Amino acid sequence: MKGTFTLGIVLVLLLACVGAVSAVTVANGGFETPTVSGSFTNDVTAADLGGWNVVHIDHIGSYWAAAEGSQSIDLAGYFAEGTISQIITNTDPTKTYVLSFEMAGNPEDGPTIKQVQVWWDTHLIATRTFDITGKSKDTKISMGWKPETVSLPKPTGTSAELKFIDVSGENPHVQGQDTAWGTALDNIVVEEEDNNVPVPEFPSIALPAALIVGLIGAVLIIQKSKDN
Repeated sequence: MKGTFTLGIVLVLLLACVGAVSAVTVANGGFETPTVSGSFTNDVTAADLGGWNVVHIDHIGSYWAAAEGSQSIDLAGYFAEGTISQIITNTDPTKTYVLSFEMAGNPEDGPTIKQVQVWWDTHLIATRTFDITGKSKDTKISMGWKPETVSLPKPTGTSAELKFIDVSGENPHVQGQDTAWGTALDNIVVEEEDNNVPVPEFPSIALPAALIVGLIGAVLIIQKSKDN
């Protein structure tokens, strides 16, 4: 009987130590803010796109079907390859992370193969490509949105810069080089690797667990009194 109560006390104390878990968050990963008026906002430059630092991108509304929600971006502005970046906070230097995002390409014109670089904590981590052959902007399916995942190394500190650079064209500053039709991005998420099950906060588990242990102890006491 003492063992039962001891177990209950230990369980409650352990669970009471479980507080709010700091998690990394990508602000505006679906590009749903600000609301695009019309089909798209052309060549957004030097602006804060709801948490993103932006150079030469088009913010897409109804112009094509988004992968998630109702808005996305074209990572190329008016004949200029674009860049988006964001400082991700609450990173843990002892942990690795996984980046996931949806990728497509502006199907209106070439280049046929769209390319985007992924940078993390000042390092080039990956380059992803998308072929727009046979694609159209009518529906999510016809856009051909493709899920991508990238393993991210341990950050050097408690924050890290996440950056996407369109590298589809060879000369982004010369009109006619087809760089106004770039990589489409949406639904950007960063999660701790192998940490898909969130840890609940106290008292979401501690209180119910303590009640269950207490009930078990009460039943055992009643049963023992009957046996005597």
